[in-house]
Amino acid sequence: MDAYVALFVLLGLIMVFASLRSIKKDVEKSEKILIDSEKAVLKLSQLLNEAVETIEELDSFGEYIIERIENKVKWVKEQMDRMEDKAFAEEINENKNSKEAEKQPVDGRQNFTSAENTAKKSKEEIYHRAVELYRQGLSLEEIASKLGIGKGEAKLAIRIVGREKI
Repeated sequence: MDAYVALFVLLGLIMVFASLRSIKKDVEKSEKILIDSEKAVLKLSQLLNEAVETIEELDSFGEYIIERIENKVKWVKEQMDRMEDKAFAEEINENKNSKEAEKQPVDGRQNFTSAENTAKKSKEEIYHRAVELYRQGLSLEEIASKLGIGKGEAKLAIRIVGREKI
């Protein structure tokens, strides 16, 4: 009977060691899974930060586009007002000097086109100047006030024309 007891004790010890070994393997697997999940959390955090930065850049770009459109609308309205004032003045002169006005037709559209080209050229010059001033170390506010443009327009000019990160 002592042999049976010793055999059952030995068998019990073998089962205990097998169970402990199995538990150790499970603990090692769970530690590996924990490490992998921490890496995944870190990677997702980085991706989230990049997404937030991209959204902020798109927001800034949207503000710039809106400002540019508003500036273009304002400029077009000013040009139309000038054309209307010029046409009104020409009508007055035409009424006063009908014979002279018939001899010299006025082409207001040609004048508008040259004014538009001048404005476009000056905008390009302003944008290039904004990049130069930024590279000299001036702030966006200083550049905007010095060139007579909005802060958003200055920022976008620097980012697009100068390909600079702000």
